[in-house]
Amino acid sequence: MQKDCNEFVALFPNKSPESTWSMQNERPLQIISKEECNNFSKTSKYYYVENDGNKVEVTLKDNLWVEKFSDNTFSKLRYKNKGNCEFELEFIESDNVSRKNLSIKGEKYLYKLYNEDNLTYSVYTKNKETYYIFKIVKQ
Repeated sequence: MQKDCNEFVALFPNKSPESTWSMQNERPLQIISKEECNNFSKTSKYYYVENDGNKVEVTLKDNLWVEKFSDNTFSKLRYKNKGNCEFELEFIESDNVSRKNLSIKGEKYLYKLYNEDNLTYSVYTKNKETYYIFKIVKQ
């Protein structure tokens, strides 16, 4: 339900002021340059903050997107730059309880960069009519 039901997700608002996750019905305005988008794939270390305030470290290397969670678990996804400021993540494996129960091997997620400000990228993904927005920061 967390992945497919927007109403269910809305029941669990951000629990942390550090979290940048939000939902909206309209697509965010894209104000990022092609050069800034290209730079995203060239950087290898990022992080984002989950709704509960926990920091997730991301390593982007050799077309893999590897997430390290605060409990020392991980998720591994295949990274593919789709052009036009879009990238796709394909789930490979995870030992993180929520991630391994949320995705199945081969499942794909499409993301779009829409802003860059001081090494912080604003990103969104769409689920049905809802846009899920978050920030990912260069380390």
